[in-house]
Amino acid sequence: MSSRSFEKWLFGKWGPLEKSILSWGKDVVWPEDAFCCACGRISDRDGLCAACRESLEHDGFFFAWERSDPVPDLPVWSLRPHGGVPRELVIRLKYGAEARAARILAGLLLPLPEDVSFPPDTVVTWVTMPESRRRERAVDHGRLLAEAFAEKLSLPCRQLLLRRDRREKRQVGLGEKERAANLAGAFRPKEKITFPVLIVDDVRTTGTTLCRCAEALRSGGADYIAGLTVTARK
Repeated sequence: MSSRSFEKWLFGKWGPLEKSILSWGKDVVWPEDAFCCACGRISDRDGLCAACRESLEHDGFFFAWERSDPVPDLPVWSLRPHGGVPRELVIRLKYGAEARAARILAGLLLPLPEDVSFPPDTVVTWVTMPESRRRERAVDHGRLLAEAFAEKLSLPCRQLLLRRDRREKRQVGLGEKERAANLAGAFRPKEKITFPVLIVDDVRTTGTTLCRCAEALRSGGADYIAGLTVTARK
C-alpha cells in the first residue's frame, strides 16, 4: 500500500476524536513534514515533495494573484485559482485536520505583489465557524490559516467576529442569492473596531462570506477592511 493510500485509509471519514488521536499518532510515528502534505510522497523539505513544489512553480503560483471587489470598499486578493497543490492543501487543512497545511500555505504567501499592501496597524482575523462544525472537523482551519498568514505579514491576529449558534447549510453548492440568505445575520463584531482589518479565508467563490463578515465589522466601527484568500473558484 502506498503512503498516500495508507493516509487516505487512515484519515478517512472519521469523527473529530479519532482525527485528533490519529493525527497525534501520526506525528509520533512519522515526524512532521516527513511526507508531502499535498500528495503523501516523501517530502524533500517544508512539507512538500519536489514534484508538488515544482508544480507550484510551473503553474505560476507566485504570479497568479487576482483581485476582486465583491462590493465597493472591500478589496479581496486571492493567491491563485482553486486547483492543483493549493487546493489539495486547503482540503487537507479543512477536512483532514492537517494543521501544518496552514503553515505551508503561508510559506507561499511572500513576496506580496507590488499592488498588495496593508496599513501597518492592520489586525488579521478570520471567518468564525459554527461551534458544531469546529467540533466535527477537530480544527479551526480559518484561525490556523489567519494566524499563519499574520505571522508571515508581521501583523497581529485575533478573533473579531462572533457567529450565531445555529447550524447553517453548507455554502458549497449554493448559488449567490442562497449563500447571501444562508449567512444573513450570521456574524456580529466581538469588540469595538478602530483599526484596519484583514479577513483571511481559504476559498473565495462569490465573495458572500467575506461581504457578510465585512458588514459585521463595519457595524463594529471598522473603516478599512480587505480580504485575502488562498484560492478563488472561477
